[in-house]
Amino acid sequence: MTAPLISVKDLTIRFTTDEGLVTAVDRVSFDIAPGEVLGLVGESGSGKSVTAKALMRLNAGNTRYDEKSRIILNTGGEEIDVLSLKKPNDLRVVRGGAISMIFQEPMASFAPAITIGDQMVEQLLIHTDMTKAEAKEHSIEMLARVGIPEPARRFGQYAFEFSGGMRQRAMIAMALSTRPKLLIADEPTTALDVTIQAQVIDLMKDLVDEFHMAILFITHDLGVIAQTADRVAVMYLGELVETGEVRHVIREPHHPYTQGLLNALPKLDDLTAELTPVPGDIPSPLERPSGCVFHTRCPDLFSDRCKQENPELLKDARGRLVACHLVEEKGVQTKVPAAKTGAKSGAKTKAKSSARKSGTGKGKAK
Repeated sequence: MTAPLISVKDLTIRFTTDEGLVTAVDRVSFDIAPGEVLGLVGESGSGKSVTAKALMRLNAGNTRYDEKSRIILNTGGEEIDVLSLKKPNDLRVVRGGAISMIFQEPMASFAPAITIGDQMVEQLLIHTDMTKAEAKEHSIEMLARVGIPEPARRFGQYAFEFSGGMRQRAMIAMALSTRPKLLIADEPTTALDVTIQAQVIDLMKDLVDEFHMAILFITHDLGVIAQTADRVAVMYLGELVETGEVRHVIREPHHPYTQGLLNALPKLDDLTAELTPVPGDIPSPLERPSGCVFHTRCPDLFSDRCKQENPELLKDARGRLVACHLVEEKGVQTKVPAAKTGAKSGAKTKAKSSARKSGTGKGKAK
């Protein structure tokens, strides 16, 4: 079995605030294999972005990581414990080197008074041994690769001179220019119209195959994940509640929260059907419910156990992990340690990548 590119083990993140320590992420574990796309799904406030930023140590200064938490990056030559890195030069191996990130609104990520090209060149000079001339040539090539017309002219323009879709393409070009092993895409299509969303998704599919790059794709939209990911991890209030292969989770969700997210999607076979949102609002991390964190909104609440005992992640024969007392009562699952959320083998990931490229093998709602 191919070693995971990155392993997140028992990740617990707290923030120090005036009200005390606030738990934003609680005992989250997952692996990502080389060339794999893992979708991280959940509502705003579920801990998706906090989890993703931890992989690059980008969270705020008031962040506290639990002593048991581990983020292990396999660069091929060595394993790096990301949470143990202290020096800026050591962090640069991760930030913009082995891992790059694109954000929901690139306008807020680009420096407004520096041209797109100069920002790309600066990054390459920091993370590679290219000369300035080589970095410029490579940057123009990357702008062309992501579908930006007249890349040599666009190289000298500022972010405000680009449309929303072109800015996102430029952000992707910049993120990929250093050939990272892992790309973190944090809600990369949310601010775009539907047509541009589809173009960006298709572009990212192509780039995964071309660069054999892994992606952590963060979104609140399971419909987007169905088009892009190999596996999906569903988060709620800082905890993983369900993980598995996309095709299995989309067709037959086990956790009531996952089912709620799917119910909120438009039905293509019945455009007149009303959307059914998940009832209620996600609680504040300052007021985490006892027991199952979803029990205050769960339509399948069936016993006091849900209110008193936090369910373990349980595993079925297909490797799906679900944290739900009702699922356990039905006898569908068998207990496994939460940290064993292993990445797929290289062969299976490669097969899925080929299916993505040909447009087959995707998980689709039935």
